[in-house]
Amino acid sequence: MTAFLPGVELARLFYVEAVRPLLGDLPHAAARLGPGSDVLGFDTARSTDHDWGPRLELFVDDDTGELDARLRETLPKTFRGWFTHFEPPGARVRSMAATDGPVDHYVTIIPFPQWCRGVLGFDPADGVGPHDWLSTPWQRLAETTGGAVFHDPEGALSRVRMSLRWYPADLWRYVLAAQWQRIAEEEAFPARAAEAHDDSGAAMITARLCREVARLAVLQSRRWPPYQKWLSAALPPDRLAERLAEALHANEAKAREDALCTALEIAAERQNDLGLAAELSPTRREFFDRGYAVIGAGRFAEALRDAITDPVLRARPLTGSIDQITDNVAVLTSPATCRAVVAAAGGP
Repeated sequence: MTAFLPGVELARLFYVEAVRPLLGDLPHAAARLGPGSDVLGFDTARSTDHDWGPRLELFVDDDTGELDARLRETLPKTFRGWFTHFEPPGARVRSMAATDGPVDHYVTIIPFPQWCRGVLGFDPADGVGPHDWLSTPWQRLAETTGGAVFHDPEGALSRVRMSLRWYPADLWRYVLAAQWQRIAEEEAFPARAAEAHDDSGAAMITARLCREVARLAVLQSRRWPPYQKWLSAALPPDRLAERLAEALHANEAKAREDALCTALEIAAERQNDLGLAAELSPTRREFFDRGYAVIGAGRFAEALRDAITDPVLRARPLTGSIDQITDNVAVLTSPATCRAVVAAAGGP
C-alpha cells in the first residue's frame, strides 16, 4: 500500500518532477484546479478510488495534440507509488490503473480562457459583472480559487483567482440577504409540524434549516460553500456547529427549537459584527402569537437589502445566486443553464 499524500501535494510533485522536464521551453502555466475533493482539501485515502492521483491542469495557448502525445509516450507509468495511467479513457469518472502501453494520463491540456469558459461560463479576465457572480455556483468558485498554482509566469491564473476570491460588498449583502430570507420562509415550520404531532416532519424541516444556517455561516466567513457532501466539513468546529449538531440529533421539539434558535442567534451576532448593515437584536422572539421561538430572519434580509448602494441590485428580487435558486445538479453543472436561470429569475 502506498502511503496517502494529499492530492494537491502529489500534483505539485508530479508537475515538478515528471511533467515539467518534458515541456522544454514551451510557454505554459500549471495548477491543480477544478473538480475534486483534493482541490477543496477534503481528500482522504478513500478518495484514491476515482478522479484522484497524479493529475493537474496544464494551460497552454496552442497545442495541436503533440504535447498530449509526448506525455502519453514519455511519462513514467508510476509516480511516487501511484499509477499515472487512468481508465476508462475519456470517461467522466476515471481511476488509476496499470498499463503496458502508452499512459492515458490525467493532465488536462487547454488554454486557460477556454478552461474558464467551460467551468464558469465566462472569462474573468474580461471582468466579472453581477450576472457572472450570481450565475456561478459556489462549488465552481471554490474549485477555481482552491487547489494550488505551480507555475504562472505571466500571472494570468493568479489574477483570475484573486478576482474571484470573494463577492464585492453589495453582492455579498445581496446574497446574505437572500440566505436570511430562505431561513425566514421556514423557520417556524419545525414547531408547527411538531404541534401537529408530525415529529418526523419537524426533524426533516430542521435538517433543511440546518443546511441553510450552515451555508449562511460559511458565507459570513467569506468562504464559498461547497456542495452538500462537504458542507458540514467546511464548518469550523465552533459553537454554531455544535448547536446545529444538537438540533439534528434532538428527539424532542423544544430541544430542537432551542438548539436551532441558539445557532441562529450566533449567526445574527456574526452578522452584526460584519458591519454590512444596520445592527439588529440578535435574540430569538415569538412567531406572532403562536408560542414558537424564531430569530425573525426576515429582519436581517431587509436590513441587508436596505444597505445595498447599487439601485439595480437593491431592487432585484431576493432570488439570490444560482445555488439559492436551485440545487438541481443538471443545472448547476451547466454554466449556460445557470446563466439562463439567473436571468429568468430577474438578474441584472
